[in-house]
Order: sequence, then structure tokens, then C-alpha cells
Amino acid sequence: MKDFLKTLAAVILGSALVLMTGFFLLVGSLTTMINLGLAGTVPSIPGNAILHITFEEGVATQDSDMPSLGFLPPGLNIRQGGTGFLGIALAIEQAAVDPSIRMIFLDPQYLNAQMTHIEEIRNALILFRQSGKPVISYAAAYSQQAYYLATAADKVIINPEGNITLQGFSASVNYYKDLFERLGLEAQVIRHGSFKTGGEPFTANRMSDQERTQLATYLSTAWEHWSAGMEQARHMEEGAIDRLCARSFLTDAGYAKETGLADEVWHQDETISYLSSVYEGLPERKLPFVPVQNYIRYLEMNRQKPVREKIAIVYASGDITMGKGTGQVFADEYASQFRQYRNDTTVKAVVLRIESPGGDPMAAGIITREIQLTAMEKPVIVSMGDVAASGGYWIASAATRILVQPSSMTGSIGVYSIFFNGEKTLSDILEICNETVDTHPYSHFNSLYHRKSEQELQIVREQIESVYERFVETVASNRHMDRQVVENLAEGRIWSGKEALTNGLADQQGGLSDALRVAAGMAGIADYRLVTYPKPFRIIDMIKLPARKTTLSVENLIERQLLDLLGEGGIRARLPFDEKSLSW
Repeated sequence: MKDFLKTLAAVILGSALVLMTGFFLLVGSLTTMINLGLAGTVPSIPGNAILHITFEEGVATQDSDMPSLGFLPPGLNIRQGGTGFLGIALAIEQAAVDPSIRMIFLDPQYLNAQMTHIEEIRNALILFRQSGKPVISYAAAYSQQAYYLATAADKVIINPEGNITLQGFSASVNYYKDLFERLGLEAQVIRHGSFKTGGEPFTANRMSDQERTQLATYLSTAWEHWSAGMEQARHMEEGAIDRLCARSFLTDAGYAKETGLADEVWHQDETISYLSSVYEGLPERKLPFVPVQNYIRYLEMNRQKPVREKIAIVYASGDITMGKGTGQVFADEYASQFRQYRNDTTVKAVVLRIESPGGDPMAAGIITREIQLTAMEKPVIVSMGDVAASGGYWIASAATRILVQPSSMTGSIGVYSIFFNGEKTLSDILEICNETVDTHPYSHFNSLYHRKSEQELQIVREQIESVYERFVETVASNRHMDRQVVENLAEGRIWSGKEALTNGLADQQGGLSDALRVAAGMAGIADYRLVTYPKPFRIIDMIKLPARKTTLSVENLIERQLLDLLGEGGIRARLPFDEKSLSW
């Protein structure tokens, strides 16, 4: 029976993988055929056009034709699709000076994006308005993200049946100590930094004061930026948004207009009628709407003759790790790419976009060295996303200049290591006795089934101290700061982008488009073209993914699930919690 269940499980798993691969190949083929069919078609832009911006396709770090499928398990590490936030922002900026674009019609109802991505698009909308062209926003209902973006508009319109969600920011962290005790699992944690709370979820059943303090400070700082931005844009008195959040998390359409959150309470047809009146009674079917994706494509296909000089954008998204691969910041791949850009005389500057919580300190050190060498030859400008912390800040520190958004999470200069012992689980719960034969005292160090001795832990402590010292020294040297000043900012403490600008961890406020302008200015170039690394992940790229062994034993499946829960071992320069626990 046991062999039968093993075989059945393998067959089911293998069939599921084959079906999923076939599905992606089919979608990829269709996408490729569509792209080939449209390749020779240049979109046209009518005069006095309305640039129509919606977010049904999603907002991504880079352009991708991957579908935004919510059912995909996170373990596949497949990035969801969408239009790149930089492309949207640059298109809006171009539209501000394009005589063929008269106004923007914004529909942010389905917006679901990172904080810094929203910030970038919102700033571009404000710039568009400053050109004298209007922005009109309409949605049946506004999420908090959608409303923050909509406040960049001249007119905010909401459906009579709709509402606006405003609730503030939140962070939620799970703690597994009680579960571990019930399962017979033990976590042994070593760390440097009173605020480096890595491993805490496995050794405690409540949040520590340090963790609560730094998360509360970060969330408060980021929320103050958002609420102040909304109040200023809507000409509301200071504290008005907080009072609304304290009253309720939902504001219906009528009260939204009464409080000044919205300008008009209209149905969609009434909104279209308003646009028609702007165009002197032009019927809806003749209104010159241009989807932003079409406008982006139009700009790409109507560029002037390509120039020789380039600015490279390097996207560092995901965990920093050793080796080669895709989907994370692999040291070998990124180090090689920086060497290539350093030796390419046509690349005049590099912009490094960091959206990473950190990871392996060795990998961070390898990438940092290549960034240092590149910065000696040409400007390297860092643009921080939502998270550029711990190992993410390690690599950022080597840049010529660091740009950050107020709501970015950075710092976390600290190191920790966590080890798990499942010996009690085996013996007391699963009734499995594990016997080990060693050649040396530390031969079984990597085993999940033995508690680490004090001698073993001391060896790790010495390594952690060494890595921490190297981290602090690297930041002090790269940022030209006194070592003690860095030490005071370290200890694993998380800082918001706004705080980083004050304490010297960052140089100026701005997004990715700002970083490009800074890079061009420092390189002394006015005309340039962009090259990016890595190339956007396409559906067709799934064919190239290495095949995985599908015939797994029950024991291997259990061990893999256990490792997925516990995470990576070894010494880590990473955020002590999953950044997805933040909610806005």
C-alpha cells in the first residue's frame, strides 16, 4: 500500500506539472503570435486625445506578458504580469509635453501595486497637471491605494453606489513557538543587533518590544507621508484623514463628497457625458480615448534614430543569493552583468533599482564589490523600491548616489542565523529514532535532527560578529561616514526612506525616473537609450526553465515542506520578517 501511495502521488504531481506547463506553452504561443501580428502595426494617436489609464493588466516592476493569475502558488516563484511602472510614469511625463494629448482619464479601481510604484505614477500625474492639462479620475469604488493615486487628479468622481476605503497601514507577523513546542521542533537563533529580530517568530509567541517599536515607527512615518499627501492634494485640514480612519474604514459616496474626499458623485454614463461636454458634445464612441499601453507602444515605435550612448537599468528584485538562476538576485549573474556594463564604453551610467529584503551576505559582498568598481568608472545611481534593506542596503551603499521614496523600507544593518532541531519531532511524535556516525565533532552540523552544541553556536557567533563588522565597515567606507555613526544606525534597525534622508543612509528623495535624470546629469549626456537587466520574464521563457525531478518520495515531500516553512539556514543579512506581511 505504501508503494502504491508513493506511485499515485508521483503520478498526480507529474500530471499536474505537465498540464500546467502545457497551459503556459499555449498562452505563450498565443502571446507570441499576437505580438508578431502586431509587430508591424504602429499605433496612431488622434489629436486632442484622452490618455486612458487603467490597471486591469496589473503594475509590475518590469513589463511582462505573464498573466496575473492569483491561483499560482508562491513556491513557483513566477512573477505576475503587468505593465512596468516606469513605462507608465515616463509615458505620463511625455504626455505632459505632447500636443496630441489633451487630458488624462484615470480609472484606478483595480490598482494593486507596490507603494513606491504608486508614488512614481502619482508624481508623474502631478507633473502632468502642472503642465496645465487636467486629470479626471473615476471609479465605482476606491481602495486605499486607488484613492491615494486619485488625489493627484483635478477632479475625483465616484459612483453613487461606491465607497472609499481608508484604514491606514498594518503589519502582521505570525509566531510559531507554541506550534513548535507541540510539534517537538526547536529553533536556535544567533544574531547581532538588538533590532535584528530574525528568528523571533520561531522562538517567541509574541512580538518583542524592539520589533513593535521599529515596525510602528516605520508604518507611522510612511502613513504620515500618504495622509499628508492626500490632505494637501484635496485641500483638507491637517489630521482630517486620520479622523476619517478613526471613524470608519469605509466612506460612502455621499459622505465622501461632503467631507471633500470626492468632487462629484456620478454614474459612469454621467462621467462620460461630462467628457463629451468637454469635447463639445462629441458622442462616447467618438471620444479620442488612447489606452496608456498603446501610448507607451506608440512612443517606443516612434522614437528618433537610436543614439549610441546608453543608461543601463539593473533591477535587483528578490532575495540576494549565491549562484546563477532567475527570479532572485543571484551573485554570479549580477556581478557578471556589472562587469559587462563597466567595460562597455557606450554605457555611460548604471541605475540600480533595488526591491530586495537582503539575503546571503557573501552574495551581497560579491555584488557590492562589482558595484564599487563600476562606480569608479561611471555613475551608479540607486533607486530604492518598497524594500531595500539589510543585504539590499549592503549593495546600495556602494552606489554613487542613493535615491529613496519616503515610504521605502531600508537600513536593517544587522546579521542573524537560525538553526532548527527536529530530533524531538522524530522521536516523540513520529517515533523515528535517528542514529548518526561522525568522523569529527562537527560532522553532523547541518543535520536537522540534532541540537547545536554550545561549541557549535560559539563558532557561528564568531562568524556573525565577523560578518556584522564587515557590513558596518562596508557601509561606513562606501557612504564616507564615521564608523560609530553607522554603528548607531545599525543594530538591525529598520528605517523609512524619510528617516534615511535625515540620518545619511540616503542622499535625496526620488523614484526611478528621477534616478535616470540624475544619472544622465552626472554622466553629462542629454540623449540616451535605455538597456535593462534582467530582461522582462516572458511566458516563452518557461520553456527554458530547468526540468525538475517529479518522482519524489513521501519523505522528500515532507522534508521539502518543512524546509519551506523554516526558510533558509546559514548566516543571513535579511529582513527578519516577510515583507508581504505589510498591508496598505
